[in-house]
Amino acid sequence: MRSLAVLTTMLLASTASGQAGQGGSRDPGCLVEVLYSEELPIGPLFYHTVKAAVLVTPPGAPPFETTLLKVIPWQVPPPRRGQRVRMPCDSAQLKASFGLF
Repeated sequence: MRSLAVLTTMLLASTASGQAGQGGSRDPGCLVEVLYSEELPIGPLFYHTVKAAVLVTPPGAPPFETTLLKVIPWQVPPPRRGQRVRMPCDSAQLKASFGLF
């Protein structure tokens, strides 16, 4: 369930960093790309459970795939194939985020 939260956090972080970042040296961050996503027929009323496979490409390291699960409100669109987000590669944040989505 955390994996979908991670993807949502990544999307929000990329939007916020694009608006706020005029700073000097910035970490280029990880590139996260959605490989596929699907809505699962389980979850609470007025929510969707989304399962997504993402490819995470950290700078200076080999890319890796992970699967994320997240329960989202029905109004929020699920991640789409090919959607890309850049997020910080802080190891503590990645551990919290990829405990999954």
